[in-house]
Amino acid sequence: MDVSPNLSFVDIGALSAFLISIGSYHQDLVFIPQSKLQDGTMLLYHYTDLSGLIGVVEKHDLWLTHSRYSNDDEEMTHGLSVVKGVMEAAVKDGTYDSTYLTELTRLTSEPEGVYICCFCEKDNLLSQWRGYGANGAGVSLQFAAKQFADVAGPDNSHGLLRFWKVFYGQPTQKQIVETAISNYAPALNPGKTVAELARQAADAIRFFIPTFKNSDFAEENEWRLLFTPAPNATVKPHFRVGRSMLMPYYSLRELIGVGLPTLPIQKVTVGPGAHKRINAASVKALLEQNGYPGIVEISDTPYRG
Repeated sequence: MDVSPNLSFVDIGALSAFLISIGSYHQDLVFIPQSKLQDGTMLLYHYTDLSGLIGVVEKHDLWLTHSRYSNDDEEMTHGLSVVKGVMEAAVKDGTYDSTYLTELTRLTSEPEGVYICCFCEKDNLLSQWRGYGANGAGVSLQFAAKQFADVAGPDNSHGLLRFWKVFYGQPTQKQIVETAISNYAPALNPGKTVAELARQAADAIRFFIPTFKNSDFAEENEWRLLFTPAPNATVKPHFRVGRSMLMPYYSLRELIGVGLPTLPIQKVTVGPGAHKRINAASVKALLEQNGYPGIVEISDTPYRG
């Protein structure tokens, strides 16, 4: 399987203009609506197991896993399905240039090689403990979201790294795709070729596909750190074994170098488990030993092992 993107790389200028036009843009490609901020800080939570915690804290690193290997098999096909439905409706409507729509359909019909690391707005979520805390081995790491602005943005030399909110409602998802189609329509952009406009529209649509998720998961209020490798990226993916598969992933530390000496971890919550109290003591020691605040909480969710 080819784990690198096989499409042309992103036109940042055109993409930024589109993001501004739909009110979904931050200059650092870190999308944080002001209504979500409290005292200038938005806190998000990354769930993992104890082995994952050790890697994160000791190596000051997070792993961004290829989207096709996510926990939910429908994860990326949902976004592609939304795009397919909108494209088919646009073809049937007949408003837009047929050559433009044909090329745009071709460019958006296959999943992109995007890598993701997931966060939730809520701590102590039972659904996340079930997914990541098998046998009482789960923790959640609290992050200061805005500090990801130090590593995300269009100036990463290895590709496009951005931090974005997940959209769950299909009406919103469809509207974003419809707006991208209309924004780059040939009739509204004289002087540009159909091929160029289709590519720019595809950039905008592909930017959002990994932020589209089924509304059944809305309670997670998920955010994603997303990486799309450039065709000439010198950093290559690693591989690990997970859920009976060989899973490609990128190291955030390799992508950003020394730009962020430590991760913006604020505290760690130890999930439900038979040994959660003694686990909390060792987690606190691990954090302090590696330069992080030793702030540790224990989930009050009852353990059923």
